[in-house]
Amino acid sequence: MAGLESNTPSAFVAGSAKAYDSVRWDFLLDVLEAFGFGSTWCTWNRGISDFAKASLLVNGSPSDEFHIHRGLKQGDPLSPFLFILVMEALHLSVCKAVDEDVFKGIQLQGSLALSHLFYADDAFFMGEWSDNNLRGIINILKCFHLASGLQINIHKSQILGVGVSRSRVEDMASSLGCTIMENKFRYLGVMVGAGMTRHKAWDDVILKLQSRLSKWKAKTLSIGGRLTLLKSVLGASPLYNMSIFKVPKGVLKVMESIRSNFFKGASMLEKKISWIAWDKVLASKKKGGLGVSSYFALNRALLLKWVWRFVSQDDSLWFRVIQAVHGDKIDSHSVRKVSIWSSILKEVQVLKSSGFDFLSYCSKRIGDGQSTSFWKETWMGDIPLCELCPRLFALDSAPNICVAAKMAGPLDTSFRRSVRGGVEQQEFSDLSSFLNSVVLSTSNDRWYFSLSSSGEFSVKDTRLAIDDLVLPSHSEPTRWVKLIPIKINVFMWRARRGCLPTRYNLVQKGVILESTSCPVCFSDEEDVHHLLFRCSLSQEVLHRVCRWWEIDFQLWRSFSEWDEWFSSIRLPGSVKGFLEGVFYVAWWFIWGFRNRSTFDVNKPSRSILFENIVSSSFLWCNSRCSRKFSRDDWLKNPHLISL
Repeated sequence: MAGLESNTPSAFVAGSAKAYDSVRWDFLLDVLEAFGFGSTWCTWNRGISDFAKASLLVNGSPSDEFHIHRGLKQGDPLSPFLFILVMEALHLSVCKAVDEDVFKGIQLQGSLALSHLFYADDAFFMGEWSDNNLRGIINILKCFHLASGLQINIHKSQILGVGVSRSRVEDMASSLGCTIMENKFRYLGVMVGAGMTRHKAWDDVILKLQSRLSKWKAKTLSIGGRLTLLKSVLGASPLYNMSIFKVPKGVLKVMESIRSNFFKGASMLEKKISWIAWDKVLASKKKGGLGVSSYFALNRALLLKWVWRFVSQDDSLWFRVIQAVHGDKIDSHSVRKVSIWSSILKEVQVLKSSGFDFLSYCSKRIGDGQSTSFWKETWMGDIPLCELCPRLFALDSAPNICVAAKMAGPLDTSFRRSVRGGVEQQEFSDLSSFLNSVVLSTSNDRWYFSLSSSGEFSVKDTRLAIDDLVLPSHSEPTRWVKLIPIKINVFMWRARRGCLPTRYNLVQKGVILESTSCPVCFSDEEDVHHLLFRCSLSQEVLHRVCRWWEIDFQLWRSFSEWDEWFSSIRLPGSVKGFLEGVFYVAWWFIWGFRNRSTFDVNKPSRSILFENIVSSSFLWCNSRCSRKFSRDDWLKNPHLISL
């Protein structure tokens, strides 16, 4: 690995100069002209270099101005693109050196060869292990330095020998003045293949996740704020590692534990009661959860993206390398090898045995039929025609024939003999009727991913499908009202699941209390349904809500009874959204009143409870509604407000 920098000493620069600082402007202009940029554009860039001057502050006084001949502006949005063009010149130089045998890259199976990879100002060169080969690449870099000003930093460079003794690598590193790159590829492969539960690489991921949390005080955020952070910041933090390596189960468990504690508002060293299982929080809203999604599903979806890229043949360098090493057909790739790609394919089989057959969602959409195998690829129905019609496939002398060629003439043209009766005749009749509905077009064939509405692979859709498979499902989907804050929606989600810390639930969790009676009315045992429906306070509040909205009040005993009543009332859909939000706000304030009655020294007043419900629901609904309405309309005619 070589870092391209300027090693030119300067008495006025503190620290080492960066790659952007050393690009020669005359070389950059030559590159722009060589790539065919217009004369006007080149003149603009030449004007910048011709008139650029700078001065230095010496003891607080500026020196005489002097011309600047090199360097790209740090922070200029154009600089990265100009630097890429400069690196493209190095790419062309290395390619020419490979063509003329000055440097020999790695020859893979077939005609594919690899010699170098570039990323920003880092360069990775790979080739045969020999003194001549190393001397060749060093000479290329020296010539590039003389032309462009960019020079390899030997002290930051590393050398790696694959299949070479360590003593030879150490001798080569000593002669060059660079360091040895440890063979991380082997040990990462062993880590993935053996399924180790913990490793330093994953420990770093866990520490990074914890450091993200340290920037936020969980106890100062509402549960809605914590849920938002879980879905955004914490959900995206370990993507780099999870996008290529299978995360061990032990690491996944620790990562989910970090998120669970944060959601509860607890630190890693603090224990709090878990009122609902974490996997139920992870489930999608359609399955009765909060839609956080599991790290397991995210990791597997990111891995399956590589499978999609191979299956869909995106013609990238990565695809061509995997194809050259493992073969054209994914079915023939071994899962027994100790490699990252084999571990990904093995996970495809594991998911299939669990009920998620990823490859079944990948199929061909026919255009002109030129690039699709008639028999062996899934382009009509859910399975290849060779499996749907095995007798006819055995008869065909051209098993690899494409769809276009097969449909150009009679179906039995390439058969070794005529179709006989029985099963062969039945398959022939069925296949003929199927093909009557197929019409080829002038567009190219393309791969289609059926889990996504766009037909293109989607990590999100794949993740949701895996979550639905592995996470628990509730009998009812999560009800979510967008007109009120997230914290109230989460509160209602917990209330509907019976997971609020009522006195009855606390006793069930082993907490010792003097009494389980309702702290508001003292008439019955306090559970969720008593507090929100049967308590005298809740009945009084809900009755006033119904009178305010001019609807008939009923005595409900549970959420199921309320749901049945709510679905039966006749109001426009948008208005019912407002009404449901008002009920949720009312229950939220009833719960707050109960908590203040239990823990505050000064008991709360019932007289202002309903006014707080009306006022807060107006502020929340009005701020989230696209069509604004007045407070008077909210007080007098809420049932007439529409979105």
